[in-house]
Amino acid sequence: MTSRAVAGALGALLCAAPAMVAPALAGPDFTTPDRSRPFAVQDVRGAQLPAEEIEFRYDSHGLLPAAQQQLAAVATWMNHHPDVRLVLEGHADSAGPAPYNEGLATRRVELARNHLVALGVDSDRIVLAVYGENRARRDPSRRDRRVVMFASSAPMGRLVAAELRADAIEVSWTRAGSVYRQTSGITPVAATVPSTQNRNPGPRGG
Repeated sequence: MTSRAVAGALGALLCAAPAMVAPALAGPDFTTPDRSRPFAVQDVRGAQLPAEEIEFRYDSHGLLPAAQQQLAAVATWMNHHPDVRLVLEGHADSAGPAPYNEGLATRRVELARNHLVALGVDSDRIVLAVYGENRARRDPSRRDRRVVMFASSAPMGRLVAAELRADAIEVSWTRAGSVYRQTSGITPVAATVPSTQNRNPGPRGG
């Protein structure tokens, strides 16, 4: 084969390469833009800021190894960008009773928050939004067993309001060691108890 023929074949292969690459999935780089569904809150996530989501097993809030890698990447990014907040949205699929799924989503998002704090992220920079099965698909899907994370430079009030408009059941955050919570129509009140509360495990959910 002549050198010109080799060059032509190589060029054709390189042109075809993008078509052979699978779409990017959520990975541990905190920059991957591809997602199976839109984020719940679009108006407070700057296009230049990263986002990520981690998945959970059915009826579980344990962190998978891949999730631990993702959280480590998020913590590193946050520690290099001290002027932004991180929003964590806790979700569950539509299997099981709604109250149980709310508790499951709460445990997932609180575990993710606690892991990030252990990695050096200031808890006052983290906003938790619990969705439970709100916004989940009608048929239970593993993609709804997740915590969505995105960084935002928006003010706290705007973040909280946007999450509540997007059907969050509850939004909570800390300020100087005090825990605040808000649901639709309720004014946040400082709390002195930890945000994680004991819950009756009840029926299985997603």
